Amino acid sequence: MTAFFAAEPEEAAALREALGAGEALPAPFPLHRGEGVLVAETGVGKVAAALAVAHVLTRFRPSESFFLGVAGALDPSLRALDLLLAEKAVQWDVDLTPFGREPGETAWGVRFFPSDPALLARAEEAAGRLGLPYRLGVVATGDRFLADRREAQGLRERFGAQAVEMEGGAALMVAWRFRHPMALVRAVTDGAGEGAERDFQAFLREAARRLGLLARALVY
Repeated sequence: MTAFFAAEPEEAAALREALGAGEALPAPFPLHRGEGVLVAETGVGKVAAALAVAHVLTRFRPSESFFLGVAGALDPSLRALDLLLAEKAVQWDVDLTPFGREPGETAWGVRFFPSDPALLARAEEAAGRLGLPYRLGVVATGDRFLADRREAQGLRERFGAQAVEMEGGAALMVAWRFRHPMALVRAVTDGAGEGAERDFQAFLREAARRLGLLARALVY
């Protein structure tokens, strides 16, 4: 079974429709099942994402997972609706530097949590087959919607990240702890600067639709 995770209701609805996941299951968040797939609507933020991933991995034991959703671009060469296939993600607001850690480094000594290379290659093949523009890169995750261009530039310089969002680093951390294969894919909706909230709303629906197409191509 393949599990799909998304934070926003619009994202999860697009995945459910694309994957035919219409059977609601009892869970502490919206969770639906289709033939060979699960779709979890995690809610926004790192704690919500971690809770949902841990619950699904423990309760249903899928063989593989994808976390799909939208993100703000840190790299100005990324355009709205481009896909970023995350090779790894860092939690940019984790700060244990008083204890000699690097910014974003967790207490386990891990700073960047990786996507599964085989699943990422599948996502790359599926995006290419669908004709969706994509690139590989790094995602920065934090519990705050970023709408400040100067701060966004700082994240790019500090972590080498191309996009910023609010769940992926936590989801990949849980998958890493469970030794479970997961890949993170984001569609760009905004530039993580002034006007980001407006652009986010404008492009969210189309980004979610494209992620639904990608999800279907990953399993069918």
